[in-house]
Amino acid sequence: MRILLFIIFLSLVHSFFAFSQTSITLRQAEQLFLKNNLELLAAQFNISAAQAQVIQARLWANPIFSAELNAVNPEQNRTFDIGKSGQKAFEIEQLIYLGGKKRNEINFAKSNVELAELLFVDLLRNLRFQLRSSFCAMYYDNLSVRNLDVQLSLLDTLVQAYAAQAQKGNVPLKDLVRLQSLYLNLRNERNDLINNILEEQKQIQVLLGTSKAFFPAPENSELATYQKDISLTANILLDSALQNRPDLKFAQKATQSAELLLRWQKSLAVPDLNLGLAYDQRGGAFNNQISLTLGILLPLWNRNQSNIQLAKVQLEQNKILQNQQEIQIQNQVSTTLAQYIEAKSNYQKISGFFSENFEQVYKGTVDNFQRGNISMLEFTDFMESYQQNLLQLNKTQKILTNSCEQLNWVSHSSIF
Repeated sequence: MRILLFIIFLSLVHSFFAFSQTSITLRQAEQLFLKNNLELLAAQFNISAAQAQVIQARLWANPIFSAELNAVNPEQNRTFDIGKSGQKAFEIEQLIYLGGKKRNEINFAKSNVELAELLFVDLLRNLRFQLRSSFCAMYYDNLSVRNLDVQLSLLDTLVQAYAAQAQKGNVPLKDLVRLQSLYLNLRNERNDLINNILEEQKQIQVLLGTSKAFFPAPENSELATYQKDISLTANILLDSALQNRPDLKFAQKATQSAELLLRWQKSLAVPDLNLGLAYDQRGGAFNNQISLTLGILLPLWNRNQSNIQLAKVQLEQNKILQNQQEIQIQNQVSTTLAQYIEAKSNYQKISGFFSENFEQVYKGTVDNFQRGNISMLEFTDFMESYQQNLLQLNKTQKILTNSCEQLNWVSHSSIF
C-alpha cells in the first residue's frame, strides 16, 4: 500500500509539472508559428523591399533645368543685366531611354519580387517541418519520461526498503546492488530524454517566437494521421516535388532572372537620348532664340562589355545550379520514401508486440515479486525488458512521425 501511494503521489507531481505548462495541440502550434515567428516576419520585409525596387524601376530620370544669367555687362558697366536689354538663357533637358532598357529593368525587378516570394515560401516550408518534427519528438519523449517516472518511483521505494533490510542482514547485498544498478540505468535514460526535451522545447519556443514553455498535447486525430495507410510510389512523389518545391522554383526563376539581367545589360549598351528645349535672349543667332537640343553618347570605348560578360557567366552558373537542384530533389525523394517504408514496417512489427495484456503482465510481475514468488534476478530482468520495450515503442513512433514529416517536406504537400 505504501508503494502504491508513493507511485500515485509521484504521478500526480509529474502531471502537475507537465500541465503547469500550457498544453497545446499541433494545430494551435502551427497557428502561433504563422503569427509570431520572427524569421518569417523578417522575411516578409524582403518581399516589400523587392516590390519597392519595382516602383523605383518604373520611374524615369528627372528632367534637368539650367539657367544662364548675365553677371557683368562690361559695355554698359552693369551687373546682373537680365532685363529686356540684358542677357539670359534657359534650358530644360530630359533623358529618353532607348533600346528597351527601362522595360528590361522593370522585368528584372519584377523577377526579384518573385524570387523573394519563393524564398519566403521555402523558409516557411523548412521552419514548418522543424516545428512539426520537434513537436512530435517532444511529445513521445515526454511519454517515455512518464513511463520511466513510474518505474523509478517503484524502484526508489524498493531500493530504500532493501537498503534497510540489507543492513539488518535480512536480504543479500547482491540483490540491493542489482536493484541500484537497474535504478541508475533508468535514471540515465531519463536524463538523456530530459536533455532531448529541453532542446526540443528551446527549438519550439524559437519557432513560436516566445519564451513561454508549451506542453505538446496533440489530438488523437493528429497522431492518427501519421499511422494511416497510403499508397505512394517514387514517381508520384517526384512529380509532386518537381511541381511544388519552392527551392526548385527558385532555381528555375533564378535562371529566368539571369536571362532578364543579360537582356538588360545588353540594352544598357544602347546610348540614351538627351532631348531638350532652350531659350536664349540675345546670345544666339538672333534675339529670343528658341532651340531644340539633342545629345547622345558615342559608344566608342565603353559598350558595357564587362557587365554583359558577367551576366552571361551568371546565366550559365544558374543553369548548372538548377540541374543540380533537380538531381538533389530526385535523390531526396528516393531516400525519404525508402526511410518512410522502413519506419512504417518497423512500427507495425514493434507495435504488434504490445497488447492490453502487456500492462497486466507488468502488474502481475510486480505483485509476484512483492509476494516473494519470483527472484530478484527474474524481476530486474523483466523490468529492464519491459522498460526497453516501452522506450523502443515511443522511439519507433517518433521515427515514423519524422519520416512522415520528411515526406511532407520533400514533396511540399500535405500527405500527412
